[in-house]
Amino acid sequence: MDRLQDTLDGLDDGIIRFDAEQKLVAWNRALLDIMGFPPEMMVVGMPFLAFVEFNIARGEHGVGETRLIVNQRLASLTDSYSRRRPDGTMIRVRGKAMPDGGILKVFTRVEAAPGHDAPAPQLSAREREVLLWAAQGKTAWETSTILGISSKTVEFHLGNCSKKLGTATKAQTILAAARKGLLPL
Repeated sequence: MDRLQDTLDGLDDGIIRFDAEQKLVAWNRALLDIMGFPPEMMVVGMPFLAFVEFNIARGEHGVGETRLIVNQRLASLTDSYSRRRPDGTMIRVRGKAMPDGGILKVFTRVEAAPGHDAPAPQLSAREREVLLWAAQGKTAWETSTILGISSKTVEFHLGNCSKKLGTATKAQTILAAARKGLLPL
């Protein structure tokens, strides 16, 4: 087992593995460096939600209602996306469902592309949620039904996202948000 841990610790990418009950199974040293998790959190059996709550408390997922952020994180367990950390670091997160029902997440630092250095605008939790559903192909009506709000309210939030990102169409808004690390890719 020490050889396996030495191998994982030799990687530049951060790795974290949870079992089917979303309990911590394994991780490597690079994860601590990239994500800044305190070593005392890294205990076999630590729930996935403890990491989400830790990240919310330190502003890792922006501002917004905790319930919405937790739901977004749970909905994207096996998604791959890029996002900007509060310290400005852009990371790529890849999630993978494992055969035993667990999940594997890989975290990689990403160098900013030329011309993409401008900071991402602050989106409200509701704006991010509406944009996430739009990115998944949902119409304003479908999103309104899912969230229990009116279609006009969905369109209002999408319009705010468009203004903040300087885009003209919904597709451009989704693409700009993904490029700035505000949405899963």
